[in-house]
Amino acid sequence: MTMTMTEIAAHPAAEPEIDPELLAEAQRQLGDAWPNQAINEGLRLLVEQKRLERRQALEDLRRMSREGRFNYAALDEVDE
Repeated sequence: MTMTMTEIAAHPAAEPEIDPELLAEAQRQLGDAWPNQAINEGLRLLVEQKRLERRQALEDLRRMSREGRFNYAALDEVDE
């Protein structure tokens, strides 16, 4: 049975279920790393990827704004 994050938070003694095949593959790709090393590396990569995606999205919005691609006057019309 897979637990949700809410269930894990409500039961701190519960351990998250780790897919053993996925863990073994991650360990193999990291040169037979210990399970904790593989899990932490996976989490680090995920966090870095998501941070990069958010930074890129913010830069895209800033560029679009500089290029005048937003119609701010339309927002005023919505409030009327």
